Amino acid sequence: MAAMGTTCRSRGSPLILVLRVLCVLAVVTCYLLQSAIQHNIDSLWRYLRHHVLYETVYFETWFVVFCYSIIALVPEAMAKVPFFSKYRLERSLTAPRPSIPHLMTEGTLYMLPLAALDTVIVKRRFPEVSENVIELKRLDWIQRARALPERAPTLGQMVLQVAAALIIYDAMFFVIHYSVHRNAFLYRTIHAHHHDHPAGLHGRVTNRLTVAERLALVLSANFSLRLVSAHPLSRTGFIVVFIGLLVENHAGFDLPWSYDKIIPFGVMGGAARHHAHHVYGARQYQPFFTYIDNYMEQSKQHFSGKDDNL
Repeated sequence: MAAMGTTCRSRGSPLILVLRVLCVLAVVTCYLLQSAIQHNIDSLWRYLRHHVLYETVYFETWFVVFCYSIIALVPEAMAKVPFFSKYRLERSLTAPRPSIPHLMTEGTLYMLPLAALDTVIVKRRFPEVSENVIELKRLDWIQRARALPERAPTLGQMVLQVAAALIIYDAMFFVIHYSVHRNAFLYRTIHAHHHDHPAGLHGRVTNRLTVAERLALVLSANFSLRLVSAHPLSRTGFIVVFIGLLVENHAGFDLPWSYDKIIPFGVMGGAARHHAHHVYGARQYQPFFTYIDNYMEQSKQHFSGKDDNL
């Protein structure tokens, strides 16, 4: 509760106001320099489109593991710096240090089922990719290269596609998350493993998932990206943002400059809310946003009030 109170106070702090102003200035700068930025996006896409690693069907599966491996190091480094100790959500937390073999096993177990799907499934074509190209790929049992569009997305398209996919994913995973918490069998077999962290909540808990839950998470994210017809470059950006948000939610630090405080009106959840979910388990089911959880809380209070008056 103290952490939540600190969160509420920090949203109106001078630091947050400064960061919000900087964010607005960054948006205005991007708008004014969009031609130059678009030129760089086009150049980047021309390079990536013909890069052997980016072209392979396994790129996104590998890139998720790569991003997680790098981003998960941030809270581990913060835990070693005394300055950040005051922002810990659990004062006595001693995060375990996974061994190299453990990390390699974890990465392999993550990639194997997804790589198998990458090998045999022809991914839904991206915009501007000819249907003839997709039909030719369907003739092959083994998929090797992705059919990538020739043109890069605009900066605006990338931002909108990433934001829209996050919103859709958040709503989809809320349904899954709420369901496994409400059903005892599903909770025991699918989700309980994620809540089993005796050492406390830390960044590595992000990937403490059963195979079924991991597939649900990945397929939900993929479906969200497909719904918005996300360009491959937008998908790449989505992975970075997505992994970053997930790790921050599980990092165990409630930083005064985190995204949930910079974005106004309490729209985003953040680490403190997700920590509360791991502690109590009966609320805060949305991974990133708050509107569904808030609506459910208000509805629950409304109907509870009616029952009390009967």
